[in-house]
Amino acid sequence: MGNFETMTPSRFYREVPLMEDPSVRSNIWNIGFYGQFQTKIAKGLDLMAGLRFDYGGYPKAEFNQKLYDEMGIRTDNKIKSFVIQPRFQFDWNINEQGKDFLKFGAGIFSSDINNYMIINNLVFDGKHLATVDVTSNEVPFPDFNSYRNDYNTVPTLSQYQIPTINYTGKDAKIPIVYKANISYTHFFNERFRAGIAGYMALGRNNYYYYDRNMAANPFFTLDNEGGRGVFVPLESLKEGRIDWKAGRINNKFGRVLELVSDGKVNQFSFVIDTSYRYWKDGEITASYTWSDIKDNTSYNGNVANSATLSTMIQSDPRDLRMTYSDNQFRNKVVIYGNSPTIAGFTLGIRYSGIGGTRFSVTSGGNVNGDFVDNNDLAYIFPNIAQTILDDPQVGEALKNYISDYNGKIAERNGGKNGFYGVWDLRVAKKIKFDKIGAFELSVDIFNVANLLNKEWGVNKSYGNTSLYRINKFNPDTRQFEYAKNISGSGLAPLTGNPYQIQIGAKYSF
Repeated sequence: MGNFETMTPSRFYREVPLMEDPSVRSNIWNIGFYGQFQTKIAKGLDLMAGLRFDYGGYPKAEFNQKLYDEMGIRTDNKIKSFVIQPRFQFDWNINEQGKDFLKFGAGIFSSDINNYMIINNLVFDGKHLATVDVTSNEVPFPDFNSYRNDYNTVPTLSQYQIPTINYTGKDAKIPIVYKANISYTHFFNERFRAGIAGYMALGRNNYYYYDRNMAANPFFTLDNEGGRGVFVPLESLKEGRIDWKAGRINNKFGRVLELVSDGKVNQFSFVIDTSYRYWKDGEITASYTWSDIKDNTSYNGNVANSATLSTMIQSDPRDLRMTYSDNQFRNKVVIYGNSPTIAGFTLGIRYSGIGGTRFSVTSGGNVNGDFVDNNDLAYIFPNIAQTILDDPQVGEALKNYISDYNGKIAERNGGKNGFYGVWDLRVAKKIKFDKIGAFELSVDIFNVANLLNKEWGVNKSYGNTSLYRINKFNPDTRQFEYAKNISGSGLAPLTGNPYQIQIGAKYSF
């Protein structure tokens, strides 16, 4: 495992080994049984059904006696991993005429847990790594000449070391997805078809981490920010900086992150698609997708800290709320046309567009004192909001978001971007040789509109945006004082790929 190290003018954070050569062994294994049958139950109606059993064996972390004595937390819990998963699918060829097809299916599906979660909890058991987190005058001034002359003068910061803990919660489970789908397809003739489909996926027991060494309740609230809780004592705030360590339940430990199964996701989508094969081998296909994805966290793995870094919150990071997902989009359109082959030449055009992606606005600092500097959703102060709304350079998506939550704490992913799409072009020439194969030359131009005009084919969509920056904290009014972080830079950022030209050659035989 590599060490993680960051340094800013005011803060130094590092995870350091507690033993000379830490060795963590794991033994992860899975066993599953699956059986299915298929039968015809009526004219043109087939049923396929199955049942799957899965069990995973995951290693336990070492028991940390000190943590148990101090906080009553066990680090040697095992994940509950036995899952029964029925599923079925109906296929109906209506009247067995080969023109109308109706399909319906549903089932339960389990997922092997991301093994990084297990590695987290084996390594960060409080016996292998410690955290060093110091600020201001606690950070030693480097004296490299002294270090060269006498290695013993190199500071260790050992007096600041505190164990960092990741552990498996006693109720942690394997993620489960409940899926269902229904579709109808009609063939007008052998060249023309159209269909409509609906999909549902309900994810449960998704993984997340809570800091169990963080105060259960806020020490005070910010009345001018909708009652947002602050989880460090008032007297610990200095010049607007919050020291998360002041809010710990037990000062003998750093973050004590529990792996829980509270993550949820609800996904619904509808797809309309069609295809038409015309003269010779020419073809046109098109599809439209409407989607709605909501979750209470979009965290999907990696180190435990990433869970708390990636999920935007209003106050308490353990209060997960169902809102639009980081993966949300509302509309997607894909159109592809391929010309008939004439004299060996073919021309292909593709359009793909997406709209309704989501973004959040944040406060620009660790307002609630939970260790993370970039996960606090912004409170929309009416006076600052008005200056943003009056700024002609700020994009409409951001203005709409600000208007919707004016005088409130913004909702996670409450901002909605507009529609964006690109055109791709392909020209190919195929030369056939009797008995020895064929040679094909091709030119692909991706985002061809951007080649014609640099203003076209550009994605003007917002990502997560820091609305303010903290100037200071006023202990008399119990308020943070912010400066607006959005002005002319409130323009929607320009992203996406510029045009690209690709030349290819292929020989087939």
